[in-house]
Amino acid sequence: MKAAMGRVEEARPVLEGERLKARLRVATADGQTLEAYLPDRELAALLPRSILVGSERRAPPELLSTIEPMLVRLAMGRQVRVWSYRERSYASFLPWRPVRFAAEPAQGAPAGPGA
Repeated sequence: MKAAMGRVEEARPVLEGERLKARLRVATADGQTLEAYLPDRELAALLPRSILVGSERRAPPELLSTIEPMLVRLAMGRQVRVWSYRERSYASFLPWRPVRFAAEPAQGAPAGPGA
């Protein structure tokens, strides 16, 4: 599958075996709905392990009820790129690389759009 762009409509923590995964439902501009998973690095950026479980290697199942609203708040409505790897779809948040900051306006020049 060629990479598609879309918005996260649903985010849920799921357990695969005993491992935490984040499953997303992504709506694309052409009306498709895709299921995709966050790669581990993206999940770690949203849900820092050090805060949630510290150095422990086992987490209580009750922690999922804490993780779910956090994941929903941090992922819902965000734009993602969906791509496939080894017969599974993944979603990644947009990178900072293409973002360019405008130069600061000169001293005394009007600021803001249309000014």
